[in-house]
Amino acid sequence: MIIDRTLLDGGIDAGLLAKLILRYQAEAEKFGRLRDYYEGRHAILNRRRKSKEAANTRIVLNHARYITDMTTSYLIGNPVTYAASEEYAIEALKNNYLIQDIASVDSEIVKNVSIYGRAYEYVYANENSVPESAVLPPDRTFVVYGDDCRHTPLFGVYYFERRDLDGTVTGTECIVCDANDIYTFTGQHSFDNMECTDKTPHYFGGVPLIEYTNNGEKQGDFEQLIPAIDAYNTLMSDRVNDKEQFVDAFLFFVNLDIDSEQAKKLREEKILMGYEGASAQYLSKIMTESDIEVLRNNLKDDIHRFSLVPDLTDESFGNNLSGVAIKYKLLGFEQSVKNKERQIAKGLKHRLGLYINFLSLKGAMAFVPIHRIDVVFTRNLPANELEISQMAMNLTDIVSNETLLEQLPFVSDAKEEMKIREKERESDSIMKIREVQDMAEGGGY
Repeated sequence: MIIDRTLLDGGIDAGLLAKLILRYQAEAEKFGRLRDYYEGRHAILNRRRKSKEAANTRIVLNHARYITDMTTSYLIGNPVTYAASEEYAIEALKNNYLIQDIASVDSEIVKNVSIYGRAYEYVYANENSVPESAVLPPDRTFVVYGDDCRHTPLFGVYYFERRDLDGTVTGTECIVCDANDIYTFTGQHSFDNMECTDKTPHYFGGVPLIEYTNNGEKQGDFEQLIPAIDAYNTLMSDRVNDKEQFVDAFLFFVNLDIDSEQAKKLREEKILMGYEGASAQYLSKIMTESDIEVLRNNLKDDIHRFSLVPDLTDESFGNNLSGVAIKYKLLGFEQSVKNKERQIAKGLKHRLGLYINFLSLKGAMAFVPIHRIDVVFTRNLPANELEISQMAMNLTDIVSNETLLEQLPFVSDAKEEMKIREKERESDSIMKIREVQDMAEGGGY
């Protein structure tokens, strides 16, 4: 959300917040629908038939969840790693991330980005004055930016209603954080006429509420495909309905007259006595399964084509494909995820800055410039370790050992692996020296 910076000349007040919240609530109305589609509550479930006797099977085939889960796992299934330049140490930062399991936070962020087109992370100091991260719901959180060319973040807002056990609203609360302080605004029954009840410095050196976006339009991965998903659900539901109606088709008699008791006996004994010229046949519409299958495949292909998420159950993804062949088949998917990666990396670097500012101010680590830290994403794909090891052998003495180690999927920290290997070499050298000494003294091996 972008506003005129001059509106903050008098500070952040309750009136401004009430208007911003009202404006965002109108924008966030779509989030409920996107959440429903991810969780399997699709429009087909609300379909009603005019006739109560008509078959009304309602099938949900959740392509929305498939698109989000596949994208999230592919991008963030392997935890993000961080590598600093040789002259800087970030072990304190890595330990902080490890203790709070920051990989789970990252996964939730990418999932929200895929569903809603945006996600929000709140960085705060816990009761032990240690920085931690929490993912906030996107339908009640937003960041306000200035109208300058850089769209500098001015402050973040998280608002919610307090309710009793009966669900009655007992009050409202709004947490606002700018680059220096955290404000708490409270109200009685609405977000109008709130009052600032608390103001506390946070020492993060920036706005501790981070917005992650999926793209420039802030659209989710399946948002534009909801009509196609609805069409697929309708087609598959009607396909089952046609089967049911075919089974329950009318039996039409010619030159025969039977009553209800005879009809029941006919269903049980499967025997019918008739006269010359009498006949019986079912009244049913002709089902063209081939045409329906073509339409089904077309819809399915279009969903995967325009979401750029491949159908990995397709026969073309065989077990005998090489790593290069798989990468070519995933080229469109990779381009889409690469664009998402850039957006996520911006937020992760903002988080790095907040953590480093706090930890360095606390004395837990030395200050490290953000541009000296690389944020590394590793795709979650089956790895051909033999091909990778052969590539590493071929590039020995051409590129650095650290770079080669970073290519190995089972090595999570190349620098740490180099240190361990160096210790092993030193130990091996000491053992060899001792063996030579023993031989010189006549002790043998």
